[in-house]
Amino acid sequence: MKILLYINSLFFIFSFAGFSQRCNHANQIQSLYSQLTANGFDTQKPISYHYFFIDQSEQDLNQLKAVLLKQNCKYVSTSKKAGKYQLEMKKIEAHNAKSAIQKGNYLNELAKENNVEIFDGFEIFSEETVEESDNLATFKKNIDRIPTTELFKKASELYDKNEDAKALIVFDRCVKQGINLETSYYKRANCKTALGLSQEAITDLENVLRLNPQHYEANFNIGGLYFDAKSYNKAAESYQKAVSIYPKSDNGFYRLAETYLKMGMKTAASQNCQRALQINPNNKYAKKLMMVLK
Repeated sequence: MKILLYINSLFFIFSFAGFSQRCNHANQIQSLYSQLTANGFDTQKPISYHYFFIDQSEQDLNQLKAVLLKQNCKYVSTSKKAGKYQLEMKKIEAHNAKSAIQKGNYLNELAKENNVEIFDGFEIFSEETVEESDNLATFKKNIDRIPTTELFKKASELYDKNEDAKALIVFDRCVKQGINLETSYYKRANCKTALGLSQEAITDLENVLRLNPQHYEANFNIGGLYFDAKSYNKAAESYQKAVSIYPKSDNGFYRLAETYLKMGMKTAASQNCQRALQINPNNKYAKKLMMVLK
C-alpha cells in the first residue's frame, strides 16, 4: 500500500489503491480521509512518512536536515534535479486529516525559517513486508560474505548513493580490518552524522585528525558538530584549523564568524564575516550575518 500526499500552499494530491483526488480546502481533506479510512487506511497506525524539500542550495538543505534529525526524523537521500537539490527525510508517525494539514503547515514554516525554498509535501508508505531493522540485519549477514578486497568499494558505492545505514555497516568492517582508515573513518563519520549519531561522528572525525591533522573537511565538519552541541569554544578551534588549512574557504570563515557571534565576540565575528565576503561576495549566509552584526 502506498499513499502519496503532496502539500504545497494547501494543495494536496492523494492516491490510495487506485483512488486519487485533488483538494484545495481543509474540508475536502477531511472528506478524503474518510474515504481513505473506508478503503482500509488506519489513521491510528504509525507508518512511514517521507518528507521532501527543494532548494538551489545544498547547504540550506543540510541545515534543515540537521534540525529534522534532532526531531527524530531519519535522513533518506539528497538528489539533484533540474538544477535544484531535493532533500528526503522520513519519520514513523500517524496522522488524520487535521494533523496532516497541521504537519504540512509546520514543515512549510520550518523550511522558510531555514532558508529552504519549498516544502514539497510528503509520501506515505505502509511497509507490510520486512521492517528496516530486519533488512539491515540481513544485509549485515550478506556483507560478512564479501571478500575483504571488495569491502571499501562496496562501502563507497553505498555512500555515494546516500544509503547511510548500509554504508555504515560496511565502513565498520573496513575500520576493523584497517582498510583505507583515514577515508573510512571520515565517511563513516558522515554516515553517523546523517543518521543523527553526532557524538559517534565526532569520535570518528577525531580519528581522522589523528591520522591527518591537515584534513580540511574533517576539521570543518567536526566544527559543525561542536557548534550544534553548543560547544562553541571547540567549534571555533576547529573552524580556525579549517581556514588555516584552506584560506580560500568562505564558508569556513562564515561559520567561524557565526561561532564567534554565539560566543559574544562581535568584533571577531565581523572580521571573519568580512573575510568570507572578500573571498565570495555572493555568500548569502555571510551577507545575512553581516546585516545582524551592523
